[in-house]
Amino acid sequence: MTDVDQTTSRLADPGFPVFDPDDLLRNVLGIEPEPLPDFDSPALTPLRVPLREATVGLLVSSGAYFPDQPRLRQHSDLSYRLLPRERDLDEVLFGHMTPIRAFALADPNVAYPRDTMLDLERDGVIGRYADNAVSMTGSISQFDELATEVAPRIVEEFEAMGVDLVLVVPFCPQCHVAFGVLARALERRGLPTTSITTLYKHATYLKPPRASFLDFPLGCTAGRPREKAQQREIVKAALQHAEQAGPDWALNRLPFQWAADGNRDWEALVADVYRLDNEIRGAVRTNAAAHAQVLGGGNEHEFAIRCAC
Repeated sequence: MTDVDQTTSRLADPGFPVFDPDDLLRNVLGIEPEPLPDFDSPALTPLRVPLREATVGLLVSSGAYFPDQPRLRQHSDLSYRLLPRERDLDEVLFGHMTPIRAFALADPNVAYPRDTMLDLERDGVIGRYADNAVSMTGSISQFDELATEVAPRIVEEFEAMGVDLVLVVPFCPQCHVAFGVLARALERRGLPTTSITTLYKHATYLKPPRASFLDFPLGCTAGRPREKAQQREIVKAALQHAEQAGPDWALNRLPFQWAADGNRDWEALVADVYRLDNEIRGAVRTNAAAHAQVLGGGNEHEFAIRCAC
């Protein structure tokens, strides 16, 4: 880890209930949370065409890959896989071993919303879904390399596909940090991005461009499993926000509830999933032990200048 102030980032009161992953780390896993980078608002790259004419790319952090592709490692993997739009989700695998992968195993569209994007293309909401999605395992802490080496390669991939806008879909808490950095780096290199986040605090600190907040469980960034109509509306709303967002950074709150009556029982479900994994596999502890660089605590501004994000 870098030598930085380890004061934990504090969650500002948003005025409505939100899930705080720090409580999960401390009380369920016994891990002290790392400080989050408090970035300045990003400079936006203008969208060149209306959403209904735009080619939209997809950048996911769930470690999705296909059996004939090299497996994405559990953590610290700066490689990516291209996921062709024509390949069905029946055989997709997930290299990210976070406990919340259970949601993606139940319905890959919650973490890799390929079917949702094709539906939005057919409905005329977007002009076209890009030829390939870009998939990584987002449990990454090599932030310098991510911003200065990986981001330019991903920009080249999307530019070769004629992409006008990239939808960024983070998965676990560390994914929200890494892909917040990555979204900012893509934007600074001329590629417009928009993100859906399930972690309010991470979004307000990282400030990914044109971000929308969905108050759903970790791992369900693109909707509830097997709720196709809801998934379409969530992703549609996030993409439409990207078209409407002004130059000043603000976190868009998506108007969807996990439960019809508004109850938040899912927070206990997420805690139980993490607790069970910690007792059996300890995947989160393994990933946390591998994180080598911390951005929070005061060095984030120098990082943003150094890495152009």
